[in-house]
Amino acid sequence: MTASWVKLVTNVMSNHWRRLFVALALVAAALPAKAAEERAPARDLEAIIHGGVLRVAVTHFDLPAFHWHENGTLKGPEVEFASQIANALGLKIEFVEDPTSFNGVIDAVVAGTADIGISKLSQTYSRLTRVLFSTPYITLRHGLLFERRAVSLNSNGRPPEDVIRIFQGRIGVIQRSAYVDFGKRKFPGATLVEAADWNAATADLLAHRVDAIYRDEFEIRRVLKNHPALNVEFGVAVATDQNDFLSIAICKMCPMLQAIVNYHISQAQDMFTMQSLLASDLRDR
Repeated sequence: MTASWVKLVTNVMSNHWRRLFVALALVAAALPAKAAEERAPARDLEAIIHGGVLRVAVTHFDLPAFHWHENGTLKGPEVEFASQIANALGLKIEFVEDPTSFNGVIDAVVAGTADIGISKLSQTYSRLTRVLFSTPYITLRHGLLFERRAVSLNSNGRPPEDVIRIFQGRIGVIQRSAYVDFGKRKFPGATLVEAADWNAATADLLAHRVDAIYRDEFEIRRVLKNHPALNVEFGVAVATDQNDFLSIAICKMCPMLQAIVNYHISQAQDMFTMQSLLASDLRDR
């Protein structure tokens, strides 16, 4: 409310109501910036085309086999995929590389600083309330890399698969990732330990600060491919009833852009496969 409106209203208020009004105004002024950010208008497809640029949010950190930096240049199949969509629309492409987390990519699309986001993003209930999602460009199963000894100690004579199904130990996940939400639902009796990134979560497992780490099957396989000796001390469990739908986040005002992205995904179904991802360079750069 402007100062002139404040003056007009307070001139006719009693002292009691004047104090109440000022208090409410102070509370409104103190609302988190994020609330205002989420009200920022996003561009629809017409505005995007008129502007001539498709803005694409990606994580600031590399995602081996998906996108990475090489000699200062952003590369990888997700980068190529986003570029193909921009080319199909006759647009230039601009990558927004500020997000420091997976949820940060969603935040960028919600805030209107990016039109779409692509960074190995999982669909979740909370994210679906904030953005549109494309159809998945790859579907991965959930995976758990666990310390065999920890599972054995908690078995009480039960088979390992029963222990893992209702796992109640310490599970490492990446903070501000979909696996925080997935872990709370899948393992309600477990203690989730949030790590800054996947390397930190893996380090926690090797140091026995957690009993298992939880992410998609590809990332579990990547750890073991890079460190095959871990197969001796650690085991892998893959969920047959839990899927991770990796999709492109799209601004809420852009259902036509969503349709175009979905069409492109349908025409490039072989671009992302478990086989091709595992055959790529899986090292951290």
